[in-house]
Amino acid sequence: MAKIQPGLERIAALLKNVQFPWRAIHVAGTNGKGSICHHASSLLVGRGVEVGMFTSPHLVDRWDGISINGKPIAQEKFRTVESHFLKLNASHQMGASPFEILTATAFTLFNDANVQVGVVEVGMGGTLDSTNMLNNQAVSVISKIARDHEGFLGSTLSEIAGHKAGILRPKVPYLISSANEANVINAINDHAKEMGAGPQLSTRSFDLQDGLYESAEWGRITRSAPSFQQENIKMAVVAAMQTLESMGQPMRPVDISKTLLAKVKERHHGRQEMVQVPPVFRHAAERKNQVLVDGAHNPDAAVALDEFVRENLRFGQTPAETRPASGWPVTWVLAMTQGKEARDYLAKLLKPGDRVITTAFGPVDGMPWVKPMDAKELLEVAKAVEPQITGIHVPVLGALRALSAAKYMMDPSADWTPIVLTGSLYLVGDFHRELRPRSSKTWWTDTDDAAAADREWILNVEVEERERVKAALFSR
Repeated sequence: MAKIQPGLERIAALLKNVQFPWRAIHVAGTNGKGSICHHASSLLVGRGVEVGMFTSPHLVDRWDGISINGKPIAQEKFRTVESHFLKLNASHQMGASPFEILTATAFTLFNDANVQVGVVEVGMGGTLDSTNMLNNQAVSVISKIARDHEGFLGSTLSEIAGHKAGILRPKVPYLISSANEANVINAINDHAKEMGAGPQLSTRSFDLQDGLYESAEWGRITRSAPSFQQENIKMAVVAAMQTLESMGQPMRPVDISKTLLAKVKERHHGRQEMVQVPPVFRHAAERKNQVLVDGAHNPDAAVALDEFVRENLRFGQTPAETRPASGWPVTWVLAMTQGKEARDYLAKLLKPGDRVITTAFGPVDGMPWVKPMDAKELLEVAKAVEPQITGIHVPVLGALRALSAAKYMMDPSADWTPIVLTGSLYLVGDFHRELRPRSSKTWWTDTDDAAAADREWILNVEVEERERVKAALFSR
């Protein structure tokens, strides 16, 4: 079975003698790095720069983490380049991993598209991650660091920070999230000093404070953004500004116009994403039931998600006079990866009166070593963390199936019944993969045979999950 084998030897062999004429924004960290990549890319594209972006893990398809100027790479182009590296890997017996093949494919597609800037998210860690074979950084960025992948990166934040700091380069400016603990920042700065990286950039400069953060446009953009998201946006702005300066196209903070900043309001799949799910909530009375879909998968990310849920779902909907004093109970649809800190994660989210449906995600394309936590075991952890929840586990795979169970777990008499699907980006990917062919508002009325058969399947799932919920609730 394939497994994670950190190291740069195989990616170097795949990309032997390949040059990267573009400048890179290289982003490591645990939480927020994908958000920083999206915001920085959007800002640069808005400035007229040709930009490639590579983020991971992919959400639905292997190629959806690679984009050019904000548009996902075409499947045909992706497969052509990927095929080259698959053959090269096989013929030379390199033993490259799927992620190393993906990295080589992304960087080659950037070259083929003649991008000026590549915004690149580290896969895991930093020092030995395949993206770290880059030698063209305009700026290195390290987002909020938390405990994750401890078997590879260490069990303390300082150890993990040492791996993340491996992306720093001599004489290349770097930026550290101010949300990090002091010992993390010190560990990164010590590494930077040893290797001669720098200067260190800041999101708190006078120019930014006076020219951007106090502007009316900035206020409108960040008014509803939680503190962690504001920090991510600031880091993206600084990274974009530094990159433009390295290209001889400096941009003053005051020049970051409404048009450029408006892009940071865009929601991205799996990041605080509100989604309507017609196959599950098809009746007029149910259509208010949008699902919040978020890929938060570690305790630090759970803190940020809890802040968003509290402000926007528990207390942010319906008039206060109809809302329970403790806020609206949330219905959670959860799956997690084996080895994640499920207890600490769930302790940040679950509240008395919440409802929990646990499930599992399916096989992950290109990552056969990734396995889901058993749904029944996950439910037991949830009940141990918060005994005053109502919960069931769904032993059959399927995000839409789990949401069907969630529908019957909700209180039908409540004015507001928030639903959150979270715990794993792989569950988010399953959800979008299942929803994509069924997302049309006319899906329930389409007349072709395939749609009719699909609807029959959904209706059968609904009956099965209604009975599962009924049996679970009556057996309590």
